[in-house]
Amino acid sequence: MTYAELHCHSAFSFLDGASLPDELVPAALELGYDALALTDHNSVSGSMEFAVSAGALGLRPIHGAEVDLDDGRHLTLLVKDSLGWSNLCRLLTHAHAHTREKPGPPSDPYVSLADVVEHAEGLVCLSGCALRGVHDEPTLKRLLEAFGRERLRVELQRPFLRDDRARNRRLSTLAGRLDLRCVASGNVHAHARSRAPLQDALVAVRIHSTLDASEPQRRGNFSHVLASPAAMAARFPEYPEAVSETARMADELSFDLRCDLGYRYPGAEDAESMRKLSELCDARMLDRYIDARAATREQAAARLSEELRIIEALVMEHQNGITIHARLDRHSAERYASDRGDPGADEIADR
Repeated sequence: MTYAELHCHSAFSFLDGASLPDELVPAALELGYDALALTDHNSVSGSMEFAVSAGALGLRPIHGAEVDLDDGRHLTLLVKDSLGWSNLCRLLTHAHAHTREKPGPPSDPYVSLADVVEHAEGLVCLSGCALRGVHDEPTLKRLLEAFGRERLRVELQRPFLRDDRARNRRLSTLAGRLDLRCVASGNVHAHARSRAPLQDALVAVRIHSTLDASEPQRRGNFSHVLASPAAMAARFPEYPEAVSETARMADELSFDLRCDLGYRYPGAEDAESMRKLSELCDARMLDRYIDARAATREQAAARLSEELRIIEALVMEHQNGITIHARLDRHSAERYASDRGDPGADEIADR
């Protein structure tokens, strides 16, 4: 593989991305990709759906997000390991912490550059999109101090705007001065050209405008549609090393959301944990339902018993080497086939 798309948005970039993760994954495979990054705006809401879909079809998922800075610029952050995932989640929590401080619709999420620097460990940073990325030397130097040369790249894009070539020459020269490597990216917002009109409509809705009035903010071409690796190489003929660098980076970004978190139920290392949990829940249920009718208490007891049974089954599976996510994957595959009337649904359920 000569190219991996490291900057891609799904419909979980609300009112911006026009394709679901389970549409992006098969489209990427059809185009010849081995790996694809999902970098939704200030969110990892689609990451598990992306991971499950990619795992089922054989695409290697790369996780990340495009984060807004408090000065309006953007950075693309990619997860390298479990610590990076933790730091990205902390950053996004911080980004949204202030968004509902006042009545009414939530305000836009953002983080400061200092926040990014503080949570740099385990993450790879790309300098951001063509129009709102970090393109100045002082800020890149600060990011270089935090991420180091191996985890910071200058991002080149070609949205077919008037100054594309001049901007990329400036960025490439800046990267050379700082001894940084460049990566190409497509800033993908749709899996197919047929979704471009929907993306236009989403832009108009987001800025509370009509399609005609929103024309300056809309893309006006298909540069944001997922393109083949060969097409992306042809888009950057002056920067073949920036194209090949994407594949090299993709090989290093091996974090797997489905198994690398190593999650265990709190207290699972204690052989008596289930008994203690049951006793605690029974005591609290008696306190909560002390004045309830007998029928209500019976319903609550039955529900508690079922919840404890599920927890115990999942803990036992995890201890036997079968991850919780594997169980969920089987359930997702069964539901996926059933929803589409797949005659193999029963066969999947029996595996």
